[in-house]
Amino acid sequence: MKSIGIVVSNPDDWTARAIARGLAELGVSPAMMDISELVVEIGRDLSFRRRDADLLDLDTLIIRDMGRGAPQDVAFRFEALRSLADLGVSVINPPDAIVRAANKFATSMALRRAGIPTPRTVVTSSYDEALRAVESMGRAVCKPLFGYKGREITLLCPEDASLIKDLLIRRGAVYLQEFVETPEKRDIRAFVVGDMVAGAIYRVAPPGEWISNLARGGRAERCEISDEIKRIAVDANRAVGTVYSGVDILESEEGLVVIEVNGTPSGKGIYSALGVDVGRMIAGLALRT
Repeated sequence: MKSIGIVVSNPDDWTARAIARGLAELGVSPAMMDISELVVEIGRDLSFRRRDADLLDLDTLIIRDMGRGAPQDVAFRFEALRSLADLGVSVINPPDAIVRAANKFATSMALRRAGIPTPRTVVTSSYDEALRAVESMGRAVCKPLFGYKGREITLLCPEDASLIKDLLIRRGAVYLQEFVETPEKRDIRAFVVGDMVAGAIYRVAPPGEWISNLARGGRAERCEISDEIKRIAVDANRAVGTVYSGVDILESEEGLVVIEVNGTPSGKGIYSALGVDVGRMIAGLALRT
């Protein structure tokens, strides 16, 4: 039987515990580990120790989250995971895919290369170009390049010149995505595991708001999985290189468009709305990989 670890910074995390339960049902007792405690020793011997365990002894590492930290901490953790993958440990999701999904510019490029519909996007460090982009879009959603849970997202209009300048000063570059009008103030979160959509929910924005993330007060409702949703979500997952992901989709007048791919998604919303346990599905996938 495989030896499996789950990388998570919070041992009470719902999704990590769901994956652990799924593995236990399949006869595997996973090790829960926070890799902020990782020590790599390079010499005559090589070890990747976390307390008394050497991660090189594992067959598989399932990444739930990498934890917060300074840039050097995060860079070290990702390089350590890349090294473990090179040394034969199966890492799910692959480190490069997590980095690609976390970086919205990299995600947009991956979607564009794969021919997947996505809103018009402009990324720039130039104030003049940023203002010109917002003016041509009419309304633009400005997101942090590395953001999560709908935090620090701003809706910009051409009259917001001073705000655009302030965002550039604080961030160095702005990621601008054309605002997509939708029939309702909602988006679709499709949870992909391998080559299938485990479930999909509408994330409905609170009254008077336009951001629909569940962490920002959005409400989860059942979404029927159409052939188009399945195709675009699975294609987006494959384009980014993730094994499992949360694909965020908008219903535009021209059809579905992908706005983000989350490489470390929570399965709690899908379970609460649909009763679908993605933890067991990820566990089964890990054992087959």
